[in-house]
Formats: sequence, C-alpha cells, structure tokens
Amino acid sequence: MVATTLTTQHPLPVDIMPTTDSVVPTTATAYKKGDLLVVAADTNTATHSATGADWHVICLADVTAEQATEKLSMGVEMPVYVAGKFDVSQVKINGTALNATQTLAARAYANRNTKITLSVVK
Repeated sequence: MVATTLTTQHPLPVDIMPTTDSVVPTTATAYKKGDLLVVAADTNTATHSATGADWHVICLADVTAEQATEKLSMGVEMPVYVAGKFDVSQVKINGTALNATQTLAARAYANRNTKITLSVVK
C-alpha cells in the first residue's frame, strides 16, 4: 500500500472574470505566475516587486528569461492581471511565496492603491 498526501492549492484568481492587460517585459528576466510586478509609468515595463509594498499588477503566466527577451525583440507584451480578487497565498515575489511581513505589506498596498484585492482563502 502506498501512502499519499493530499494538498489543496487554491487558484490564483478568486474572481470569475479578473481584468487583464499587458506590459512590456524586461529583457532576460524570468517571471512566474503570481509574481507581483512594478510597472514603470513612462515605459509600461514590468520589473519584480522588491518588498511586496510597491507593486502594480500580478503576472498572469510563467515567462522564461528567453521568452521575455524574444517578446521584447518582437514588440510583444506579456499578460498581467490589473483588477480582481486573488488568493494572497498564491502571490509571489520573483517566484518565491511571500513571507508574513510581505503578505501584510502586499495586502495593505492592494487596499490603498490598486483595483486588486488580495484575500486570505481557506
């Protein structure tokens, strides 16, 4: 008999229809679904949030560094979430799950500055 462990992973978007848009990737930069991204006001270019308290959008899909460079050279933007309700446990900074301090900072920032809600889903 084989022992199995079941884990439940909530989907990133909790809304039925979150709002999406697109941003310019940074060359040679990898992105993971759920990454909090900062968008430059003058170029629409996405970089990774450093703290969880400075982000604007959430990455919609994994993009490798090679894909980001290729998209940039072809003038193709990458998809992001710009509004909706999301499970905060599925949000990341540069591919890494948020720690407790980053989670609080990200939720506080969302409540004050975005059309995105980061919810605790159980």
